[in-house]
Amino acid sequence: MPSFRVIRLLLAVLIAALLLVLPIRLLNWGDSNAPALTAATTDGTQVKPLRVALMVHPTIYYTDPNGEAAGLEYDLTRAFAQTQHRPIAVRTFATPDQARKALLRGEVDVVAMGTAADGLTSTELPTKARYQESGWIVLNSPLKNTPRSFGELLPKRVVVSSRIFSSPRLSDLRKRNPSITFVEDDKNDDESLIAAVGDADVEYALVEEDTYAASRHFHYDAQRAFVAQPALPRVWLFAYGDSKLRDDANAFLTRIVRDGQITRVLDRYFGFPMKVRGDDIEIFTERVNTVLPRYRTWFQQAQEAYGIEWRLLAAVAYQESHWEADATSETGVRGLMQFTEDTAKRYNVDRLDPRSSIFGGARYLTELKRDGLASRIQEPDKTWLALAAYNIGLGHVENARVLTQRAKKNPDMWPDVRRHLPLLIKPEIAAQFKQGPCRCGMPVEYVEAVRAYYDVLLRLEAPYQPKLRLMR
Repeated sequence: MPSFRVIRLLLAVLIAALLLVLPIRLLNWGDSNAPALTAATTDGTQVKPLRVALMVHPTIYYTDPNGEAAGLEYDLTRAFAQTQHRPIAVRTFATPDQARKALLRGEVDVVAMGTAADGLTSTELPTKARYQESGWIVLNSPLKNTPRSFGELLPKRVVVSSRIFSSPRLSDLRKRNPSITFVEDDKNDDESLIAAVGDADVEYALVEEDTYAASRHFHYDAQRAFVAQPALPRVWLFAYGDSKLRDDANAFLTRIVRDGQITRVLDRYFGFPMKVRGDDIEIFTERVNTVLPRYRTWFQQAQEAYGIEWRLLAAVAYQESHWEADATSETGVRGLMQFTEDTAKRYNVDRLDPRSSIFGGARYLTELKRDGLASRIQEPDKTWLALAAYNIGLGHVENARVLTQRAKKNPDMWPDVRRHLPLLIKPEIAAQFKQGPCRCGMPVEYVEAVRAYYDVLLRLEAPYQPKLRLMR
């Protein structure tokens, strides 16, 4: 029978594994005083779940590479259900129209499909809080010249996302462009439609802009041509007799917009712009197959040792050196994780030994998160801020946080700090700090590039689950 010391060690390892979550996991946005959700209350009565109509879609609801539910509307409706002290029951539909019919029949409580408030019936109550907006864009295949309007399309045929095909706005587009044939995507799958454009199987497509933004690192050959419909606010829909629930939802959305919490979830799905070109993603994907296998085990061992998710470490290493173990920059930094000579000495790293470099980088990033940044900063912001510090130095990141706070923004949130980092290149602003000016637009681009590569690795590579072993 294992000793108490062994059992305690195993429990510690297990707890560490449970705490090892991806830095993109979000906060619980529900009321912090809300009780844990159960199927029944303390008096034995059943708690009715909040029945939510969603669709499997990059911006709404899907299962992430780790097998967990994700998506903008899923995150929001789940948090809203927590404020109602109710569990969530998800029901998926192929199109928004099907979900709206289910709402009319009383089969669901809320439709959260990322739709706009146009073409609604008198039996539907929309929310009014402007938590997210999106327009429509035309995509063209890489074999076509990028058009600037519908008049430049040849042939004059556009495949339309099934999410927007029945919208009154599309009827207006048809009237304004009578020479164009608009055809519904019969697969009801926006990602497949965007991929088909990238593969030149479809020449032109009309999709929502946020859908393209959420998929751009995987379907990079599809070219963004022009805006066909300006951005419209997203809404949730409730049945006419459910005005109280609609008002509660509106208050919830208004609150998270006002206090800035919505910024975190929007940053998760849409926040990092296309800093990496399609050609770069293509090269990266090829190197995932040919080069990454040399180092995968060491990245995974570093995860075990320091708690930094291995695919994130791999993304950092690729941004630093393109996984070239002997890479040397013009400034003298060297190796897979691009250490300076001084930092390498401090962490006892052999810069040209890839295993040593990986472990040193993981330790350095861990210490930046644990010791360098305030403990109150939550994930995923702490990870993104630590990456910026890895690139440019902790002092400059802290200076940017000071500027962010002075601007009455949140110094603990990466989307706010990201906007203030580039200001440190201005001598009159940098003079306020002892570190002086810096090219602090660079760490912003650095973090967003790492996020892009990490985004791809989350789809291509499986998570690492350390095996527990009994000590004898």
